Amino acid sequence: MKHTFLLPLLAGALAFTACDDTTEMIGMDIMPDGDNVTAQAKVFEATTRTVPVESVLARTATCYLGSIVDPDLHVQTTSDFLTQIHLPEQFRLPALDRLVVDGEGRPTADSCDVRLYFEEYYGDSLASMKLKVYELDKQHPIDEKQAYYSDINPMDYVTPDANFSKELVYAVKDLTRPESETSGATYYRQVVVKLPADYGTQILRSYFDHPEHFTSNYAFNQHVCPGFYFKHAGGTGAMLKTKMMALNVYFRYHSTTAEGKDTIVDGLQRFGATEEVIQSTRINNRYPGSLSLEAIQQQPFTYVKTPAAFFTEMTLPVADIVGGEHANDSINLAKVTIRKFADSEGQVIPPPSFLLLVRKDYMPTFFEKKELPNSSEAYLSNQYSLTSNAYQFSNIGQLITNLRNERDLGAGIVATDTEAQRQQKYAAWEAAHPDWNKVMIVPVAVGTTTSGSSGSQTIQSVSHELGLTSARLEGGNGVPLKVEVVYSRNNH
Repeated sequence: MKHTFLLPLLAGALAFTACDDTTEMIGMDIMPDGDNVTAQAKVFEATTRTVPVESVLARTATCYLGSIVDPDLHVQTTSDFLTQIHLPEQFRLPALDRLVVDGEGRPTADSCDVRLYFEEYYGDSLASMKLKVYELDKQHPIDEKQAYYSDINPMDYVTPDANFSKELVYAVKDLTRPESETSGATYYRQVVVKLPADYGTQILRSYFDHPEHFTSNYAFNQHVCPGFYFKHAGGTGAMLKTKMMALNVYFRYHSTTAEGKDTIVDGLQRFGATEEVIQSTRINNRYPGSLSLEAIQQQPFTYVKTPAAFFTEMTLPVADIVGGEHANDSINLAKVTIRKFADSEGQVIPPPSFLLLVRKDYMPTFFEKKELPNSSEAYLSNQYSLTSNAYQFSNIGQLITNLRNERDLGAGIVATDTEAQRQQKYAAWEAAHPDWNKVMIVPVAVGTTTSGSSGSQTIQSVSHELGLTSARLEGGNGVPLKVEVVYSRNNH
């Protein structure tokens, strides 16, 4: 199993920032008393700390390219990615006798390029950035059954005898086009990498020589086009968020006009990088020597910062919640609200839109198996807004109940145990399972679909947030978080 957390040795100090005055705490509804059931509300304290992250699962349809320095913590984040190419369903080229061919009757491409399309970016639109593109290795292909993390070494998947590698300098803002074109809502920003025309010719000829290589994504990536590595090769100050990547092959073929006359027209075959194939982002965070993990963990707040920088670890007070007078009570509601601190002066990186509360031991499984929040081991916060200035997990009661039952079963608790025997068993079991009551607070990207005229949204995917986000959260050293619990008790 991949180890997710790393505690690097750092040195330095950080400053404290107060909570926003606009923070609102949402109240709790108490269930009404029944004839034989009473309800009681109590507040308990959970502790949190900042935990550095070594890497995260990085298979996603959205990739990032560039390098930027966080003005808050001065962490330099560099991202680039590798991707396979998707073969369109029912792929067809014009018949060979319609294509413009060379003197030997072989199809020939006029040109070929790959394009990175993007709408969003961070940083300076005029910063000069350097990109290098490599073809991946057909003999060492990306395996769709393997989980790839953000500390991947893409050069392990680059063919040593590549047909090509292309290098270019680009900027977010295309200065080769007039402002009237590039500022329009319909204009897609793009980085264009021109490949050798022979590369496109190779694809065209493979189609006619080996049609079996065009029957599936797997065959196409194994034998025709294994994909590309888009390497950040230099420059700091900008990072773009790719919306789509496309490999374009340009050719000509014979056709007829509306009047029935023969003519030659330009053709284009586009292959995209989609969710059907693997795309994996590599992330490198370079921490300044003045930044200290020890100092961070001594602060009266915690961090969540992406990509793959800091998460918040929370220790739930399960033993307190289910012990004492509440040992036999049912938990109807357990709510956690985490306020966000005011941004530091000069901070321009946005806070995460969503946070996931997930059992620490369950987190790798959750992301690798592409699971969804389940009201049992993983919970999604409300979407962050300036109005509430907080992330809320409205009811983690089932999680706490599950943890209680897991501890009782694992410790071997029986009805005849005395209190002293129970506590002895609990202590031994907890020592062997130190993370049993720990959860991680993780920034995530949420994919949704909108249904019908009602406009209701359904969650389709939850993945690690790989974009630049940062927030200081209530909690940390000496500042416990509130866990608001509502119990019910049968009075028979």
